[in-house]
Amino acid sequence: MIKSLQQLIDNYQPVTTDELNLPANKAAAIELQTRLCDLGILDPVIKGDKNKPFCPVSKADGSIGPMTRNAIFEFCRLANLEYVDKLLSINLLKALVAAQPDTFLPVAFGNHPFDKGQTRLARRILRCMRDKGFWIARSPHAYNIVYVEGMNADGTENDDAFDQWNDRRIVIRIRPGGKPEILINHQGTTEPGKFYTVNPLNPQGAARIAFGQYKAWADGLHQGEQPALVQRGEVRVHRDIDKSGTRNKVDPIDVGDWFGINQHSTSPNFTPQLVGKYSAGCLVGQVYSEHMQFLNTVRKDFRYQMNKAYYFITTVLAGDDPLLK
Repeated sequence: MIKSLQQLIDNYQPVTTDELNLPANKAAAIELQTRLCDLGILDPVIKGDKNKPFCPVSKADGSIGPMTRNAIFEFCRLANLEYVDKLLSINLLKALVAAQPDTFLPVAFGNHPFDKGQTRLARRILRCMRDKGFWIARSPHAYNIVYVEGMNADGTENDDAFDQWNDRRIVIRIRPGGKPEILINHQGTTEPGKFYTVNPLNPQGAARIAFGQYKAWADGLHQGEQPALVQRGEVRVHRDIDKSGTRNKVDPIDVGDWFGINQHSTSPNFTPQLVGKYSAGCLVGQVYSEHMQFLNTVRKDFRYQMNKAYYFITTVLAGDDPLLK
């Protein structure tokens, strides 16, 4: 029985991740995953329901599978360690036990007097995510997808007018040393347009995604044609039953993985001025060429590169959230 990684180090014999999957060794498996999650390398378990917003609920599930092994590989790359598939070497274990998030993969949340505007915005978003308990990918080879509703490109709040492209699709990377950088800051919408608000596909109303953090999208094709991140996991939505074009207390809450709430774009030949029919509740980039840039960026993520079936984490924030100030 292996109760901890330190016990394994103290009495080291070659051990594999398969051995950690034995029921008697589950505590050590959970510790390994927890350490990788705290370092910002391994995705947490994210869940929610009709009564609770989606957010991280656990750092480990105790099952060492491909995602955990890929995270171990990434840790070894960042720690300059040799990695042999499934083998937990003594050097790997010692490095993992010693690694602290704020020194191994720091995130510089605080402002710096010489920051440019986009860097300040990145720090604001990351502080908001941290304060809400959302997970942040810290590896320089990973990317944080964030949508902010009712915000301009410079981070100022707007009136979030109905049927307008007034939300932001943002991708943030943490550079080596901890400085965040915004790689993508594109105009889009997190809300359905007028057409599907008035003519909803669901009798309870058009879907307006609830604020929170989700792990629900895989690389694929929107409606079988357009390259996109397509919904594969559960998301939580407000059903605009009164067709008000807003979230309000009368809206039923719905949760499911079949809504088809994809991260897609408009048309390669036309950039619409209004959302209109281009969103029935999806997360939509207004400009097609920018959408392809977005996809090409997030596809560089080590988690996707090592597993093309990877489910991308995406955070959805409100532009008027006090924690975003």
